Amino acid sequence: MAQQPIKAKLNYKPKSSIEVFYSGGAVSLSKNGLLACACQDDIKIVDTLSGAVVNTLSGDSEGVSALAFSPSGKHLFSGSRSLQQKWWDVEQGTCLRSWKGHRAPVLHMAVDGSGGLLATASADKSAKVWDIEGGFCTHSFSGHSGVVLQVLFQAKQLTLVTSGDDADVRVWDLVSKSCVAVLKGHYSAVTSLSLAPDGWSLISGGRDKVVHLWDLRKNTKLVTIPVYEAVEGAVVIPSDKGFPGTATEVPSQAPGKRPVFFATGGESGRVKIWSSATAQCVYEHLGLGTTAGGNYTAVAMLPGHAGLMAATADCNLLFLQPKADGSALDLTKQLIGNNDEVTDMRFLGPPAAPTHIAVSSNSETIRVFSLADMSCSASLAGHTDTVLALDAAPLADGARAGAGGLQTVLASGGKDNQVRVWECGMGRCLGVGEGHVAAVSAVAFTRRSAKHLVSAGADKLLKVWNMASALETLAASPIEGSEAPMAKLKATAATSAHDKDINAIAVAPNDSLICTASQDRTAKIWRLPDLVLVNTLRGHKRGVWAAQFSPADQAVATASGDKTLRLWALADGTCLKTFEGHTASVLRLSFVSAGTQLLSSGADGLVKLWNVRSTECLNTFDGHEDKVWAMTVGGFQEGLVATGGGDARVQIWEDCTLQDKAEAAEEEEATLLKQQRLSNALQDKDFTAAAQLAFELKQPGRLLAVVNMACQAGPTKAHHILTHLVGQLSEEELKLCLEYLRDWNTNSRHCAVAQAMLQAILVKHRPQVLLKIPGMQDLLEALLSYTQRHFVRMDRLVRSTFLLDYTLASMNVLMPDVGTDSHKLPAFEQPEAPGTDVDGSSGTDVDTDAFMQPAVVVHTVDVRTDGGIQLQAGVEEQQQVQAVNDSLDQQEDVGKVQEEMLGGHEAQQQLLQKAKSAMVSGSKRRKSEPQPVQKDAAALKAGSQTAVKVKRKKLI
Repeated sequence: MAQQPIKAKLNYKPKSSIEVFYSGGAVSLSKNGLLACACQDDIKIVDTLSGAVVNTLSGDSEGVSALAFSPSGKHLFSGSRSLQQKWWDVEQGTCLRSWKGHRAPVLHMAVDGSGGLLATASADKSAKVWDIEGGFCTHSFSGHSGVVLQVLFQAKQLTLVTSGDDADVRVWDLVSKSCVAVLKGHYSAVTSLSLAPDGWSLISGGRDKVVHLWDLRKNTKLVTIPVYEAVEGAVVIPSDKGFPGTATEVPSQAPGKRPVFFATGGESGRVKIWSSATAQCVYEHLGLGTTAGGNYTAVAMLPGHAGLMAATADCNLLFLQPKADGSALDLTKQLIGNNDEVTDMRFLGPPAAPTHIAVSSNSETIRVFSLADMSCSASLAGHTDTVLALDAAPLADGARAGAGGLQTVLASGGKDNQVRVWECGMGRCLGVGEGHVAAVSAVAFTRRSAKHLVSAGADKLLKVWNMASALETLAASPIEGSEAPMAKLKATAATSAHDKDINAIAVAPNDSLICTASQDRTAKIWRLPDLVLVNTLRGHKRGVWAAQFSPADQAVATASGDKTLRLWALADGTCLKTFEGHTASVLRLSFVSAGTQLLSSGADGLVKLWNVRSTECLNTFDGHEDKVWAMTVGGFQEGLVATGGGDARVQIWEDCTLQDKAEAAEEEEATLLKQQRLSNALQDKDFTAAAQLAFELKQPGRLLAVVNMACQAGPTKAHHILTHLVGQLSEEELKLCLEYLRDWNTNSRHCAVAQAMLQAILVKHRPQVLLKIPGMQDLLEALLSYTQRHFVRMDRLVRSTFLLDYTLASMNVLMPDVGTDSHKLPAFEQPEAPGTDVDGSSGTDVDTDAFMQPAVVVHTVDVRTDGGIQLQAGVEEQQQVQAVNDSLDQQEDVGKVQEEMLGGHEAQQQLLQKAKSAMVSGSKRRKSEPQPVQKDAAALKAGSQTAVKVKRKKLI
């Protein structure tokens, strides 16, 4: 088969992750398969099928102490150590109500079958019942002499059952609001209560290592079952659901005589099923198979009685389901609530398509996770201290495949000074290597075959181990559960390699060389298998954390605490290239794309992709909040990358370079189609569609051009286009549109368009909607400041036009020749008869002879294209006009001034052209005729001001 060409990587996207979702304490399971877990002061909602966190409910900075789902699973109730009780909508992730009802934290909650009542048990020695919809307390019960630990509704008699650390079980009547019975029999705290399916039988388990069965009809004890361990969780299981041990019993049909089966979990770390008929254990789950043990803190029934869920003290959630034949319980899923600080990881399974990943954390257990649903499929227990390093190698051809198809062996090293080899399919330790005198911080298999294992650590020793005995053990025990002894690994070579701790080991692709990285700021090249020193690489200023051989060139790359990566030549040990870009120590590195690219992770929480040839950082990936201690690559052409760090998060990244290119091509094609449609719309003068397309393309320049073209067609059409455009915008699109307006409004040439669109937005959208837009206040402030500036500028422009009118009137160039040219004017521009006021009335108290004098009477002719008026006025008329103009001044607004700016420029140009013609004709007339003598300057000034006011009225 022809080898496919290697394609350079450009981007990785998050595919799945394992994050902290359970820190111990309260946990609740709903009927629809959702799991609510206390995670410090937050609540994590987890999907039990995929193991993914679907929602996070933010807390109040205090730990969550109690959780309870409603019967429908749509609502969740929580209590915290801040004494707050909250009612949550799970789908929306919102808090519907919050209240305080106890003087101490709530330790347990229960919701009745109708979903209308909530019972709370508190450390203040009381239990209360709340009306959920009404939000008030209906019952308050005090009687326990200690902390109340459990509450349980009993629907048959409308009673509430409580238990506490005073070893009492109390039954409260919800009708009479009194205690009807005190069930005594325990001698320590009662931690578990559970009702049988008939609703009358109650089991109670406590830390006194016994379980009592009670009859709630008579409030008497039926039987006492010693369980020989402190019980932290107990639940009644049905006899007809195929649980192991339940089918062997033949239940009696007499009421009250039927045996009750229940499961317990406690300090032994085992799930046990008991029968009340024999008071004996009918089934015991022997540990958790290949998982690490731990004390159980809670046991609950899965929805539909499909199995059991157990919570462990080390924040793990185990799902046990009965086999089809009812012979045993199978561990079907294990969710790790808190991995703690991740130290190393490796992909497991076929190299081209890994199916699992092994993760070592700040514990002695190695966990194997399935990449399909990120659930823990096995836990490898054997180390006695923290595991620091991992490495994996595929089994040789012909070797037996492990269970589950994991044809991989795993090596580990830890602080217990041991090296261990594991078969991942069965989770069995194949061999142990002892000989280090300090923590083993690095292990590595040879690449061509797993015949040798190299280890190093804080004791500065470098050792080579022979894997033959471990592989023989693998071949000799093909059956799961065999008790074959672990092999003792033998060291074939050892040497003191460095002056300080050794952090990492890398093996060359041809198994001829190894490279060690140390805190002594050097990296050394050794020959295998005799460990002869070949070269020493010096140049880093801090300790070297990682090393990796190039798969294509005779070179090795190193990562250091001096925030750099270096590429070294194997021939002479010279530094070829230096990669700079991390802001903290570089902790891990790996070659990808056939050695043409590098991936690195650092203490800054970042993962960077580098081009080896140009030393350029191609991309940076941010998926962690703490140091990234672990990184591994796998899959076809390094298409998968896994990272883990101090934030206890395991992030799986997937190469999406080809997908991004395809999406970019599709987006470009769609953009071209929209641009073509935009051109067609402009050609057809369909400004509404053009404006919508320009907005969808996020091209504010094109949108501005379209709106300007629409405005040229008329203000009515422009208003229709703009209102239709902004009326269909969402909140995000409205914010983007307002950002466009803010930018347009800063330019005086585009301010009119911006104001028109702003008016359309204010008309189409209510203020309540606009105020919900994030950053709306800043946008309004920016729009308001520039709008005020434009208004002042336009007002100043209008006022400046009065100077031109006054100048022309003072030069007498606009006065028509009454004797010769009056017959050429239109009828509405003919000079009025002397003695006639503007309103047509005759004034008897005005000196008409004074108005006939050229020096006193001013004839003002408006030569605008939309018509004109001819004015003769006296002092009284001037005062009337002044009053009208003052009233008009008070009614001016920004919209009228904007309209004047759009249409007044052309009129002003025409005015100037006519004024120029009048000046030319006036100069000719002045040459032939003597100029009139100004007899009364005050009258001239008053007449000019009157004309200016009338003209201003016309402008507005």
